[in-house]
Amino acid sequence: MDQKSASDEWLMGRVKAGERDCLETLVRRYASPLLTYLQRMVGDPQRAEDLFQDAFLAVWTKRRTYRFPNRFRSWLFAIATNRCRLAFRQARTLPVVASDETIAVTVPGGDPTPSEVAVTTETVQLVAAAVSRLPDQQRTVLVLRNWNGLSYAEIAEVVGCSEATVRSHMHHALAGVRRYLEARWKNDHL
Repeated sequence: MDQKSASDEWLMGRVKAGERDCLETLVRRYASPLLTYLQRMVGDPQRAEDLFQDAFLAVWTKRRTYRFPNRFRSWLFAIATNRCRLAFRQARTLPVVASDETIAVTVPGGDPTPSEVAVTTETVQLVAAAVSRLPDQQRTVLVLRNWNGLSYAEIAEVVGCSEATVRSHMHHALAGVRRYLEARWKNDHL
């Protein structure tokens, strides 16, 4: 089977059997989504890269605990989430979500104006600040759902709770972000 078209689960089954080249394919496949998730969780690109390496090292060292045909993506994000939790406990500081993201503004008929770019940049920074202030579990659920596109069932696997609890965390996370943004908007318009 061609590794590029193989399912994550098939590749992980081969990794479990000791085939390192299949792990390399998974690392390449998940480089962007997992790094993005980790950066949003810890707010530091270098720390996110370290956690990315730690997560894939754990995939290799714990490969025999993977149960085929369970979803690899959920298993990988659970490992990464546990690495973040450990990093938070060790640091004892609140993570700050990176605010240096590339911002794309779509304006019909042309390039964005400087004021549109400024508004978008400010909005991204406000949302990042709001997300960084959420409790760990709420932030994890919000980032996995909105930026990584995991289903509620997958998130429940990642964080180790019921789907109903994940939905509750999502509800509270969105309410927390909304409260933070409304307070900032109200202060700016007084």
